[in-house]
Amino acid sequence: MPTPTRKTPFGGLAAPFAMAAVISLALGMQAPSGAAAGGQVLAEVPAVIQTSVSPSASPVPSASPVSSASPVSSASPTPSAASTTPSASPTPTPPPTPSPPPDPLAGLSTKEHKAFTACLKRQVGAHSSGSCAKLALSRLKKAGFYRWQAGSYIGVAGANALLNYQRSRGLTPTGTTTKQTWIALATKAKPADAQLPAKCLGKGVNLCVNQGTRKLTFLRDGKVIRTFAVRLGGWTSHPKTHKWRVFPTANGSWRVFDKQVNPKSENYGSGAMPYSVMFHPDMYVHYSPGFHADGYAKSSHGCVNIGRISDAIWIYKHTPVGSRVTVFTPTAPA
Repeated sequence: MPTPTRKTPFGGLAAPFAMAAVISLALGMQAPSGAAAGGQVLAEVPAVIQTSVSPSASPVPSASPVSSASPVSSASPTPSAASTTPSASPTPTPPPTPSPPPDPLAGLSTKEHKAFTACLKRQVGAHSSGSCAKLALSRLKKAGFYRWQAGSYIGVAGANALLNYQRSRGLTPTGTTTKQTWIALATKAKPADAQLPAKCLGKGVNLCVNQGTRKLTFLRDGKVIRTFAVRLGGWTSHPKTHKWRVFPTANGSWRVFDKQVNPKSENYGSGAMPYSVMFHPDMYVHYSPGFHADGYAKSSHGCVNIGRISDAIWIYKHTPVGSRVTVFTPTAPA
């Protein structure tokens, strides 16, 4: 089929204007201003028609001008991995492995090390028996504190030897083998410092008793005049109850308050403490027949025993009332 002619709404207006143009040209007449204007209109009509007949074309909106003054919003920063992903907890550093404590028995022979290791946690004392008791007595004998044959039973002499050894090394005098006592015996520890304390060096007469060395030093105005061997408190029985225990000699400093040649004693009877220099209610310096006879196998009940009567008399005569008596036990070296 032939394509039908498309009619426009302006088709009826074009014919009159075309006819007027033809007549004007034929007559040679100048077209009036209106006609010229009409021609101009005619000339412009197709453009209007052409523009208007495109129903499918929609007007293109003009682009909005972009103001240069308007701030351009910056793009939001992309979150870093550290802010979105939780950081892993650092692996804790394990504490260093502590070094094993030094072996206090290092340096001993294999045989001695084994023997002392077996006894290191054992406490032996008066009435103890067995291999550890024998080991303690043998070492006390080598150290000069036990002069009898070292058996496997600790009696009175062994208990007092142990006490005297502990005092000499600055250890707590318990009368039983503490760990420190075993180590001292095993390593042949040296005696503690026997330096006289300052209180022994004052003016006048001073009796200074060192429980570690078992010595009484007689000083006058800080100068040593004489030294005497003494016996001190230890493992013994009560004279009335007959119960055995350690009767210690107390450390401290006192003044002589009295002197008696033959004082009375409710516990020990008359004549038990001749030539007593009294400085404490329970402790005197006096001659001891027991010390003279038994030596260090036994002990006093706390008094400072003198083993020779001539020495006791000398101390008695040269020590006036008011003199200072100081008793001390040396401390173990650090």
